[in-house]
Amino acid sequence: MCGRYVSTRSLFAAAPPAPGLVLPPSWNVAPTDPVWAVLERADRESGLLERQLRPLRWGLVPSWSKSPDGGARMINARVETVGEKPAYRRAFAKRRCLLPADGFYEWESVPATAGAKAYKQPYFISPQDGSVMAMAGLYEFWRDPSVPDPDDPAAWWSTCTVITTEATDAAGRVHPRMPLA
Repeated sequence: MCGRYVSTRSLFAAAPPAPGLVLPPSWNVAPTDPVWAVLERADRESGLLERQLRPLRWGLVPSWSKSPDGGARMINARVETVGEKPAYRRAFAKRRCLLPADGFYEWESVPATAGAKAYKQPYFISPQDGSVMAMAGLYEFWRDPSVPDPDDPAAWWSTCTVITTEATDAAGRVHPRMPLA
């Protein structure tokens, strides 16, 4: 999966986000953009699991990372190795999520000809019935050491990655990988 998708809807019977927390629809979600994620977290008071809708930053920053710099490169995790790679292993075991999407973009390289330069042709891939996709993802919390107060909301980054798999349908003619839906 290349690094762009469309997110205009958020569903999946999740508790609504905190009042005033709004992410506008995006027809061009890019790495490091905030995205909606559906995840299950324990309620702080009751301890019961609750399905929540939360904004996360696309590009996973592992909790042990010294800086967030690598997050923009960690937008996708291969399903074949996600349980083994140190950057994803802990999140794969404990912090899975769904990333609602209308579809995703892939680009096919078109070679140069005598009359035209080489270019990449974009394709938008979405469910045939127009329904929302649920892309499999992982999320992680990263503590920003530059913010001294750990209770300051700016001290914590919530980041995510999309799990990808081998493209086995028509999407495979454009790109060999696709989101695990």
